[in-house]
Order: sequence, then structure tokens, then C-alpha cells
Amino acid sequence: MMVSVCMITYGHERYIKQAIEGVLMQECNFDVELIIADDCSPDSTAAIITSIQKNHSNSSWINYSKHTKNKGMMPNFVWALEQCQGRYIAPCEGDDYWTDPLKLQKQVDFLEANAEYGICWTQYKILNNGKLEKPHWVDLIDTKRNFNIDFNNFASPYCTYTLTSMFRSNLLNFDSIKKFKFFKDNSLYALCLSETKGVLLNFVGGVYRIHPTGIYSTSSNINQAYSNYFNYKEILKKIPKSRVPNIYNKYNYWKKTYYKALNGNKKPSLLKRIKRRLFYLLKKMNN
Repeated sequence: MMVSVCMITYGHERYIKQAIEGVLMQECNFDVELIIADDCSPDSTAAIITSIQKNHSNSSWINYSKHTKNKGMMPNFVWALEQCQGRYIAPCEGDDYWTDPLKLQKQVDFLEANAEYGICWTQYKILNNGKLEKPHWVDLIDTKRNFNIDFNNFASPYCTYTLTSMFRSNLLNFDSIKKFKFFKDNSLYALCLSETKGVLLNFVGGVYRIHPTGIYSTSSNINQAYSNYFNYKEILKKIPKSRVPNIYNKYNYWKKTYYKALNGNKKPSLLKRIKRRLFYLLKKMNN
């Protein structure tokens, strides 16, 4: 198997058809499997997937599983990754979609021809409540050329969205992944970049959707800040190669944002800061 497409879904009845069809329209000279991990959706997501399995000409690509109990987004993602059999893995969540029918072919061609690279992304557009927008970073780089990604530019400009990625499956170390308490796609990409080179390819591969039921895009500011702060903190702790200014700057940004949201824009009192420091030191000693 050359490529495993890894698709997690939960409550995506309005979007899952477009996500799946964006995969099944791919024109490739290699085998593809589509792993769909449904995290116990309470809506008609399962019925829509089943209908596609019965009627689409490329339905044989689909390997569909629905959990009987909700795992949560990241545990479901890791579970889905473990099911992938391909030499390369290309994630696409059930509310995003691909627009280029040659996306997989172009990415495989690049990785096959450039052994020093283990992960690549493509450019993308953002569908924000029905309106297509360009990402902020397109004015910061030359989008007509491939843009190398390493720890010195991984966090800013942030252009490595999950729906566009493809990486070599032999870079996955599930023992390492499962040690992350705050695992996110950033953790996965940081692990990859600690072992290999990355690149943003010079074409638009798909669309990232912002919608009222999106898990991350609709979470509160404090939840987003909490997630990102502890994620970058964990990356810095567990991946020594990530300890560069670009990552530290992003970590400090989310740390500041988190505590600002946590304290209602008030600076923590000296007593609170001392208590937090003591708590951290005691926890470190106990570990």
C-alpha cells in the first residue's frame, strides 16, 4: 500500500460527503486506502458514509470503523494512525476537504524523489462560514516556490495545516506519541521534523473549514490558549531539537495568552506566582 488517508470524524453529517469525495477523486498511479474513524457520531454521519460505500466507484478504498464509545479527538486520531498500512500517511479531518485531484500524486512524487524529506504540506484556503479566504501567511513567503519547513520557521509563519500534510509512516513512533499528555498534530509534526526535513509545496491542495460546530475553531479563547500553551511546552520538553527561538517565541505567546485569559487580563499576584512556582517544584521533585 502506497498511501493511507487518515480521516477522523465526529458529527460531520453536513461535511463528511465532501471530505470523502475529495479523497476518492484522487488520480494516482498507486494504491490508496481511506481509513475513516468515526468517534461515535450521534448524527447521520454513519449513514452518509455507508451510502458512499455502496454507490461510489472507488468505494473499495474505504475502511470504515465506528467506535461504540467516544474516544475524544486526539485518541481517535492516534487510533486511526495505528490502522494505516501505507508507506505514506495523509490526514484529512471529516470537516475539511481536498480540491486538487492530483494532491496525493504530487506529494508522493516529491517524497519519492527527495529521500531527505520525510514530511510535506501543501498550501490551502480557508472557508470561513461560507466565504473563501487566504491564510495570513501567504504574504510572508514566496508561494510560487516550495518553502522548506524546520524548527526555525515551524511555529511562525504557521502554515502547516493537518489536511494538507503527508509524511512517511516509518517516522511514526507510537511509544513516543503515547507519552504525550497534550498530544496534537503539532506534536506529530515536531517528532517528524526532529528526524527529517519538511517542505510546504507550491500548490493549493485543499480547504480548511471554519464552522459553528468545529471542535477547535469554536472552542473558547482560554481553551485554545490552554491547549497550545501546554502543547508547545511539552514539545520543548520532549524534543530537544525544537529548542530554538521560533518555538520558544510561540510557547511564550501562548503562555502569556493563557494566563491573560485565566486571570481576566489581571497580572497574577506575587503570592499566586510563588504558589505556582512551589507547586511546580514539588511536582518536579515527586516525579
